[in-house]
Amino acid sequence: MSQFASPMTILMVEDNALQRRLLEAQLQPLGHHLMVAANGEEALGRLKGSGPRPDMLIMDVVMPSLDGFKTCEAIKSDPALADIPILVLTALSRDAKDRSYAAGADDFIRKPANTLLLQVRVQTHLRIRALSLRTGSLPTARPKVLVASASALVLTQVQNHFGKDQAMYLEAQSESRARAQILAHRPDLLVLDTDLSEGGAQNLVVTLHQSEELKSMPILLLHEPGELETWSRLREPVADALEKPLVATETRRRLALLARLAQLQKLVGQA
Repeated sequence: MSQFASPMTILMVEDNALQRRLLEAQLQPLGHHLMVAANGEEALGRLKGSGPRPDMLIMDVVMPSLDGFKTCEAIKSDPALADIPILVLTALSRDAKDRSYAAGADDFIRKPANTLLLQVRVQTHLRIRALSLRTGSLPTARPKVLVASASALVLTQVQNHFGKDQAMYLEAQSESRARAQILAHRPDLLVLDTDLSEGGAQNLVVTLHQSEELKSMPILLLHEPGELETWSRLREPVADALEKPLVATETRRRLALLARLAQLQKLVGQA
């Protein structure tokens, strides 16, 4: 994982002590400061108190006194707190994802969380948080997106899910073609399918991370169930990951997040 200029602060909101220890073990390698709240009321107290304010919350929803949905609504309805990203992490099934987003959550992962997925999502939200504090509001921009996949279906789905008018798209079905597109057109972000002909997706990522000019380009990895573990050996894996088959709402959400990251990085680089 890449290092920040200085560690940021994560508030873990979880009433189960065992789950808190597990979450702490997953997050410690990132090098950020970790705070703990046992329920929603305690979390609100920490946010509104005189102590240091966290840069991000990771929150369960099933908690006594004030559940995660109501806590999320309370935070997002407060203008002083609304910009703090909230990732809901819960084992609750059924409509938990929809309810979390309806309450204002910025992200959602179901327990038990894959460690790599949790880490890259947290890092991406914190990068956006750190850059946003420096740049303020963003002008509207259409990102240049390279979609690299051997699957014609995936190439079409990504563009249709995110919206053909929301970005400028480049395509590549092989590793060599993806390299050529990157060098020729300098895309803002890369959507990389593990199904890539003439070489491997990991080889492409390693090459990009070895380049000072290209290593900060956000990468959304599209993977099959069970494939993500093989990426944990990379020092700098990806900015986000999405399991196939693709679902339009989730594809759109993930791409919008990385498009924002790419735009913020560009603005800071130009400053």
